[in-house]
Amino acid sequence: MQPGHYIIMGVPGTELDVVTARLIRGVQPGGFILFGRNIKSPAQVRKLVDDLRGEMRHEPIITIDQEGGRVSRLRECGAEPPSAKQLAARNDLRLVERHGALTGELLRLFGFNLDLCPVLDVSFQGDTENSLKNRTWGETPEEVVLRAGAFNRTMRGQGVLSCGKHFPGYSRAAIDPHHELPTITRSRAELELE
Repeated sequence: MQPGHYIIMGVPGTELDVVTARLIRGVQPGGFILFGRNIKSPAQVRKLVDDLRGEMRHEPIITIDQEGGRVSRLRECGAEPPSAKQLAARNDLRLVERHGALTGELLRLFGFNLDLCPVLDVSFQGDTENSLKNRTWGETPEEVVLRAGAFNRTMRGQGVLSCGKHFPGYSRAAIDPHHELPTITRSRAELELE
């Protein structure tokens, strides 16, 4: 493995510019992550993904955050899909499975092969503003395993890999770690009981 293969890099805009293309050809990163700044329209996203892939000498990881709800980077390409909390509230595993399958299908159409989800933390009902609001699959570990597992399984069935994130404990943070470093005062044993 070459050193560049350890890098998942972002790109600056909605199209591949000459300077970034030259950098990619030299570094040969392991892959790319796209953000909202990279997305304008369906055709544009697919062209960007194809152009990125075209600079590579190996099959790259092409990833995005597409959970549903407010963490839906592809909302510019259509309606915002439901959040994990909205789906959990329906208590219908078939809807969760359908959401996973549709997410995988959509991502494959755009050329993505990895989705940075699902969130694996448990919901903690409180006044916390830590960025997990509406993004969790349940209030118990069993609910999270069941629902996140169903989403994960059906998305992977469409050929898109997943990456679990925000493991138990984060939902207890009182602040958003994107802006400040939170401290969680619960012991490991207390966290494992939740």
